[in-house]
Amino acid sequence: MEQKRWKRHYLVRSLILTGFVFLLAELILTDRLSIYLAPRLHMLVYVTTGILVLLTVASIRQMIVGEKDYECDCEEVHNIPRSAFRSLIVYGLFVLPLAMGFVMPDKILGSAMAENIGVTLLSNDARKLVQAMEAEQQAATNQSEPAGEVESPQEAEQSENSPESPETAANPEPEQTVEESAPAVALDEEQLRQKFPDTGLGDFYRDVAIFLYKQPVINLDDKVFLDGLTALELYADGFAGKELETIGFVYSQPDFAPEEFVVARFSVSCCTADANVLGILVEEPGAKKWPVDSWVKVRGKLELRTFDGYEMLVLKASQVQQVEAPKDPYVYYSFDTSFEN
Repeated sequence: MEQKRWKRHYLVRSLILTGFVFLLAELILTDRLSIYLAPRLHMLVYVTTGILVLLTVASIRQMIVGEKDYECDCEEVHNIPRSAFRSLIVYGLFVLPLAMGFVMPDKILGSAMAENIGVTLLSNDARKLVQAMEAEQQAATNQSEPAGEVESPQEAEQSENSPESPETAANPEPEQTVEESAPAVALDEEQLRQKFPDTGLGDFYRDVAIFLYKQPVINLDDKVFLDGLTALELYADGFAGKELETIGFVYSQPDFAPEEFVVARFSVSCCTADANVLGILVEEPGAKKWPVDSWVKVRGKLELRTFDGYEMLVLKASQVQQVEAPKDPYVYYSFDTSFEN
């Protein structure tokens, strides 16, 4: 009788382990794993599936062999639950999530979640951060500089007779104009570096901005979506008037104007539990005809608008068309991405 009870328990355990193996294998083979986890964590799922296969084989072997004395000092650690109620509780903790995994349909995040956690637009959050950093650096510099220095009369006279006087600066010499007519390629590169100056966040977003600006029509695809949005925030003035194309799901709020909606994407760091929503405010006369959560491809011109004293880029749409949701609907930060200028 004890042997039968032992084998029944290991039969249940083997079935549960087999169920988890099939569930994970199905998610992997059908490319649905990205609905739940970021790609950088997929390898952990592969390893977990392999370990579960080994545990399943060991459990099936134990079910066939039956109860034997263990060659270890674990005493009663290997005992199986002795009551039906305890067995129901223990195995139910595994059966419930397994059943939910098979029965509940896959659903990508959409407007309902976006409304709960909020949507981040091109609202100059990155520039506010840079301004705060610059203010702190300026305050630290002012504290370190010696106070009370007075310019001597001789220094004032030298300053007045300096070749870089206001009159000279206002009327540049012809030689400077000749320098500006340098070879086009070198000049373009130099102009771009001046158009997108260092923001104090390193050269990465500067390179992203130049990479995007060189495109006749900025293609804000999955690879560059998040870093591209940050570059657009940092250099909003430089991108005003540029054409841009991107895809995302339609998000709207009751307080939006009739011609406004947001083309948005969810960014995921590890799993959908830590997702954030980012997007671009779109202006299009027929905005209301696009259903919420439908996926659209939008193309238009970036325009600067002022909200609460800050400038924000808005996409004035010229083309909007409905598209299918991508296989992987989420976007991720590409820390190892290199941008060739």
